[in-house]
Amino acid sequence: MSFYAPGKLMISGEYVVLDGALALAIPTAGYGQNLQVDKHPADNHRWESYDVNGKWFEAVFSKDLNQIITTSNKPQAVIIQQLLQFIKRQKPQLFQHSKYFKTNLNFNRFWGLGSSSSLIALLAKWSGVSAFDLLNISFGGSGYDVAVAMQNQAILYHLSGRKQSGAPVYREQYPVWQVVNFQPVFAKNLFLIYLNIKQNSRKEIQNYQYKKVTPAQVKTISKISQDILQCQSLEGFERLIDQHEQIISRILKRPMVQQAFFDDYPGQIKSLGAWGGDFIMATRQEAPDYFRSKGYHQIICLKDILG
Repeated sequence: MSFYAPGKLMISGEYVVLDGALALAIPTAGYGQNLQVDKHPADNHRWESYDVNGKWFEAVFSKDLNQIITTSNKPQAVIIQQLLQFIKRQKPQLFQHSKYFKTNLNFNRFWGLGSSSSLIALLAKWSGVSAFDLLNISFGGSGYDVAVAMQNQAILYHLSGRKQSGAPVYREQYPVWQVVNFQPVFAKNLFLIYLNIKQNSRKEIQNYQYKKVTPAQVKTISKISQDILQCQSLEGFERLIDQHEQIISRILKRPMVQQAFFDDYPGQIKSLGAWGGDFIMATRQEAPDYFRSKGYHQIICLKDILG
């Protein structure tokens, strides 16, 4: 059996989505992960993970999943073991025979495009177990990335304190999302640049929990997410993402990435997801030449990501 889930990008709402703000997020067309599940002839379960650079992880688990027999990465193996054990408790029939699991990312796993969230979505698709239950026992976070991977469409996402019809329970809150159309007419003028730094999202989330966020800031970020969807000009989009960056900068008490590293860039720059690593977004056609001159060579036009 084979399954596919896309990666993700959060356009707006980073961090503050944890406080109930609306986040705008999109799947990454052409960048995702496959899961192949087959019977395994041995009396154990085998897991192998690959990305564009080849095999990066492997593990062998006992038939009852109580032991990690061998592995190339113990912390990663423990997470996989916990996920499989949880699935087995919910769906024991899936493990009547030994299994061989193989995952394949068609992008570099250090990019931060959703290797973990797409994995959760893949295991949910294979097993029929709630993706948010799987997220709860493993990587954590707001869950927006898992929703994108499951939906494979652009969404407006938030965590609600009140139960809504069809919403799963996740950490005593309810993930709610709405499918939206995000195809800005100026997408050819938006570029994603990888900063060559893999950010630890879990650590960033832990640090954020000690920050003070006001209801007004949550409301403003939500309004920006909605306004971005309606924006019809590059100049208007630049104003919105600048406003967004200023708010998050005040909350985190950290300088905006443009101020810190690219203050001579003529367009507007926005962090995507956890600040300090992974991808940033830059506006205007000057972006490819400018960032290559700075030594950044992994540059993707947003139009290509949108598909």
